[in-house]
This record gives sequence, C-alpha cells and structure tokens, in this order.
Amino acid sequence: MRALGYWLICMVLLSVLACSEQKPTASEVTNSDSSLTIEQWKSLPPSEKYDGAALKRLRKHDNKLKSERAWQKFMKEVVGPEMRVDMPRPDAKS
Repeated sequence: MRALGYWLICMVLLSVLACSEQKPTASEVTNSDSSLTIEQWKSLPPSEKYDGAALKRLRKHDNKLKSERAWQKFMKEVVGPEMRVDMPRPDAKS
C-alpha cells in the first residue's frame, strides 16, 4: 500500500511539472529554422545576434558562407568588428 502511495505522489508531481513547462510559441519554432540574411542578422539585438543558433542559421541559408574559408573570413571581418561595437570590453577606453 505504501508503494502505491509513493507511486501516486510521483505521478501527481510529474504531471504538475509537465503542465507547468512553457511551450514554445509558433513564431519561435518557425524562427529557429527560418532563413536569416546578413542584413537581418545585423539588426538583431546583441543577445540573439551572437547566439550559436543565429550564426548557424545565417551560415546555413547564405550560400556565400558555406565554405569554411568564407565563414572564417566572415567571422573575422564582420562578426568580430560588430561584436566590438555591440559589446565593448569593460577595460576598453572610449
């Protein structure tokens, strides 16, 4: 009888936890796999712009960035300078 009580308590707690999780909205699901252009990427807020998922989407949907060499060049010439502007180092003098 005690085992049944523990099992019931566990099931109730699991159902409460499962129901309380926030489900992703439809726009979040579609945005996670939608195309992203360089212009769109530049307009993103810094918290999203440098997220690995955003950079993967950008590379996946831009044919010019498919090769490793082109991607490294893009990271060095575009992402690096943008990051310095968006998130300056605390010890950098203005």
